[in-house]
Amino acid sequence: METNKCQLSIVIPVFNGSNEINICLDSIYSQGMSPEQFEVICVDDCSSDSTVEVIEDYANRMQPGNLKIIRHNVNKRQGGGRNTGIEKAIGTYILFLDHDDYFKVGSLLQLVRIAEINTGVDIVMFDFEAFTNGIISQKSHYLHNDTKEMKGREFLQSQEIPWVPWCYLYRRDFLNEHCLRFEENIRFEDADFVMKCTILAQRMFFVPLIVVGHTYSDSQTTAVGNNVGKIIDLFRLSDRIKKIAMEEMLVDKECSNAILAHHLFQHKYDIMRYLWRIPFSQMVYILRHYRAYVPNSNKWLTFSARYPLIFAIVLQLLKPLFPLMRKIYLSSK
Repeated sequence: METNKCQLSIVIPVFNGSNEINICLDSIYSQGMSPEQFEVICVDDCSSDSTVEVIEDYANRMQPGNLKIIRHNVNKRQGGGRNTGIEKAIGTYILFLDHDDYFKVGSLLQLVRIAEINTGVDIVMFDFEAFTNGIISQKSHYLHNDTKEMKGREFLQSQEIPWVPWCYLYRRDFLNEHCLRFEENIRFEDADFVMKCTILAQRMFFVPLIVVGHTYSDSQTTAVGNNVGKIIDLFRLSDRIKKIAMEEMLVDKECSNAILAHHLFQHKYDIMRYLWRIPFSQMVYILRHYRAYVPNSNKWLTFSARYPLIFAIVLQLLKPLFPLMRKIYLSSK
């Protein structure tokens, strides 16, 4: 049986990325891989700028023959873009990359060698460095993790895990066998996808290798601010994580508890940081529709879940104090 020559499918969801996509693509095509070893799938999600033209020009100049451009007719957000990429991919393994990020020099060749040595591994986790407004803010994040191979459920309980899809190399057949896909048409679709993949992985390990340079900026989806839609999507994510934990209770209680801990942490964080910023009616809507898991050890999280209207009234009364509390907290750091 002939082996698949295309080892990597690199999926890049793009929306209005004309200013960044060239740097992103350069970081791939300067890795030293032969065109047969990899493919790049750029999924344009209804950009309103010249993103498609920039990618087409890049393909014409480089003539690599392995750069695909897929255009959505309807905006599906990043999750939809990644799903389209998975469906069209032919590589043995899939990598996700955001259009404003890049791969470290030589990192992809190292990943390919690691995958070849560990044939059939479902997921390989790696590290990244972070940039904030163009300045490096953290060189690495997870280099203290254990490097031994283990099942995903054990990995989830014992390792520090980034809840972002671009920190992992996924075996394509593994994703397809389990029908693992992202939620579409929403923001913050990352964490629950990573959790579902990790739970189902039979073979998974961490490699202490910095592969991705990730950028943070005020224009990204992760910059929430006072955007009601984004805040609602954060609570929807927390609710999906709660659902995963509840389903996992029937299979592995310890793994379920680990996921629940993340759900409760995020739910509390989202209330403290974001919920007070929005109008009262929206507070009530969120608290009624996206409740924290109960019972839990946090009394006020439990109270918010059982008495959402009363909790919203209290939060509204305390609202003038939150900016001052945040200012005091930041000045003490």
